[in-house]
Amino acid sequence: MAHTRPGASIMCPVTSTQLLLGPTSYPVLIEHSARYSDLDPSKRIGRDALVRWFEDARIAVERDAFGADLGSRMRRLLLASVRVDVLAPLRVAGHYRVGLGVTHIGASSFAYSYAVFAEDECVATGESVSVHATEDGPAPLPDAVRSGLEGLRVDGAYGGRPDRDPSRLVRETYPFRLDVRTRFGDLDTNRHINNVALAGWYLDGLAELHLDVLGYPTGGPLDGLSPSSLQVQYLDEVHYPGIYQLRVGVLELDDTTVRYGCGLFDGPRCIGLADAVGAHALGDPSDPGDLGARLEPFRMRSL
Repeated sequence: MAHTRPGASIMCPVTSTQLLLGPTSYPVLIEHSARYSDLDPSKRIGRDALVRWFEDARIAVERDAFGADLGSRMRRLLLASVRVDVLAPLRVAGHYRVGLGVTHIGASSFAYSYAVFAEDECVATGESVSVHATEDGPAPLPDAVRSGLEGLRVDGAYGGRPDRDPSRLVRETYPFRLDVRTRFGDLDTNRHINNVALAGWYLDGLAELHLDVLGYPTGGPLDGLSPSSLQVQYLDEVHYPGIYQLRVGVLELDDTTVRYGCGLFDGPRCIGLADAVGAHALGDPSDPGDLGARLEPFRMRSL
């Protein structure tokens, strides 16, 4: 992957989470080829593949910014959250660039902003928060890390840490359950289940919910049911071997869109959260809002 460091900026539209910038606004642009294995059943680049693209960009940049000590630093830089917003279809035949910049540097954490470009069109955006931690918990960012991050600053909005509703930490508030067994191949170099694999678990949970309410092949899943937005919070480590409960519920539902809430549980303890937003129109004029009606029983329960 090649890096370029362009200069002048151009302005694009704005989302609710961050300021969209043109490719020349990002301090780092990384060429990224789409792979066949990045495709989901809709023949478009999957949301979990984009989470991997963001991880690829982070690792490539931090290797350059933090120097030879990256291996030991990576064991102490933990991903706290990541978000992906898909703005236009991404296909395997496309040629893409991933823009990356730092929008926030705190005492023990920092945030990246991402954008995926097809030519000069922004087709996806994202953001992530990483925390520097020791065995005792969050710790001040080392001077070398802080200095490297300062050189990657980009103008843009920092949304802050996602809000955490206490009821989301209670597994019984989610009506739909899926058990997940960890796989050895999902371990990363820290011997935890990798963040990309965990993002895929939440997408699997949504697909299983669609399959349950619509049946196969309609709920298999359709392209129109893939979430356009996915935000994941990593609350604790997920280990191998193990069996975890993934819970899903409907947070909001209107005429065309649905917002899902997901929780990952180790017994009664919540170790991860995700929010996803997608359409529920099936494209059948004779049956508008069919999925919306069937999702009503899966609304989150009251405590």
